[in-house]
Amino acid sequence: MSRHKIKGTRGTGRATALTLAAVMTAVGPAAVYGAERPDDNLIDVEAPRPNYNADLSPSFAYSEEKWASLRDNVMEYGELADLIHEYNPTVRSNRSSYNDMRNSDLNDVYDSVMEDVRDIWDAADSAAANDDYITEASQNFSANSLAQQADDNYEDPEMEKLRYDQTEANLVYQAQQLMSTYEQAGYNMEYLQNTRNLLETQYNITQAQRNVGMATDTDVLNAQKSVQDQDASILSAQKSEDNVHRQLCLMLGWQADAQPEIRALPEPDLTRIDAMNPSADLAKAVANNYDVRYYDKMSQNVNTTEKKDSAIASRQNAEDTVARSLNSQYNTVITTRDSLNTAQTQLQLAQTNLNTAAAQLAVGTITQAEYQSVENSCLSAENAVRTAKLQLQLAMDGYDWILNGLTLS
Repeated sequence: MSRHKIKGTRGTGRATALTLAAVMTAVGPAAVYGAERPDDNLIDVEAPRPNYNADLSPSFAYSEEKWASLRDNVMEYGELADLIHEYNPTVRSNRSSYNDMRNSDLNDVYDSVMEDVRDIWDAADSAAANDDYITEASQNFSANSLAQQADDNYEDPEMEKLRYDQTEANLVYQAQQLMSTYEQAGYNMEYLQNTRNLLETQYNITQAQRNVGMATDTDVLNAQKSVQDQDASILSAQKSEDNVHRQLCLMLGWQADAQPEIRALPEPDLTRIDAMNPSADLAKAVANNYDVRYYDKMSQNVNTTEKKDSAIASRQNAEDTVARSLNSQYNTVITTRDSLNTAQTQLQLAQTNLNTAAAQLAVGTITQAEYQSVENSCLSAENAVRTAKLQLQLAMDGYDWILNGLTLS
């Protein structure tokens, strides 16, 4: 490839790469169940939404029904990729940057940067003419540094596009994790509140026992402190849930204080696991991997043997990382499936115990507090199943993400 040179004492160069916008705080999502969380009653609340006519995909990119679904006040797991693509601030910024340079090649980018370098050199000459030698030295240093960076640059628009696509894919993966965390937070809040009810019942019982001489003031204070500590735990959990809610809203185009209806994740489809085979899938994962493709392109663009060897070594390391990541994620899928099976077995036992306790409560052989304790244990087992399902869904989607180009840590 030919290289344009600027002769003189101030250096030669090619263009520096555009800097990726910071990633906010992250392909295989399945169809999402339409059920809303039990404590969500927000469907009629209108959230401020972005200007749909600015910097979006063309109208024909989706059907009218699909556009309407993306623009409604509902957050669905199966729409996360499209919501990130259309409304995420980082993705929109990257798309704008890429559109500015998409028809350029490496020499075009170099020439553009060198125009800026020449402007700085001209400013240095003007400073020297005014005997401002400090400014002249500073600007010459900046121009020479930029020219050297341009000379060393190997990133063309195609490589920039790979990084932008990688950023977008990571954001979708992060959004999937956040949405799972938010749903799990709802389950946890239900359990925390149920535990508080149990502790309050025990506190009331302890007060009654003290009144008849069966408990001390210290026992009452300890029971009261347990309730107060649980209140603190509930408050902390609520703050964490609210923080995840804000992150999701900002990532997907809502205002931070918006109240969209956030629907549940899909039930994990266990048949997906049967199609997973790390050995057979490795070739596809390597071919799609963003880092591998980036270093392939880099090896074509660099000009020295040393840099080419470095790019080839980086490419091999990226390929090795894909293999490790794919195997690790498959093991995570299997382990999480086993955890789900164990949790379901424990839930069956907990439900049997609850049915027994209900019968005992009906005939008066156990107290209400004892029944509440068994009920709380059953809710804990139920939440363990729910959590395992969420984790399995993410694990399977993580495997698909690796197949489609990401390298997960």
